[in-house]
Amino acid sequence: MKEKIKDSLVKLLGQFVDENEIELNKEINLDENIRLIGTSSIFDSMELVQFIVEVESLLDDEFEINIELTSEKAMSRRNSPFISINTLLEYIVDES
Repeated sequence: MKEKIKDSLVKLLGQFVDENEIELNKEINLDENIRLIGTSSIFDSMELVQFIVEVESLLDDEFEINIELTSEKAMSRRNSPFISINTLLEYIVDES
């Protein structure tokens, strides 16, 4: 199941980038290691919020995982779950 979620998150990421016309450097690969936050991230703060909402919807619709990614627990973690798809996936698996 973890691999399926990861694949769905990477696919969603690609769709989100295309739909929102986010310009990426040609050398950037949209994979599970891409930075979602920070100085070298692909998103600005509003794009990150929109992406998180779409991730929550995807998890509920496709995997019946009802999780609030913007909860106090997620936001107060020492290591942010929003660094990459991998860190987000680990948080989702830990919390579901």
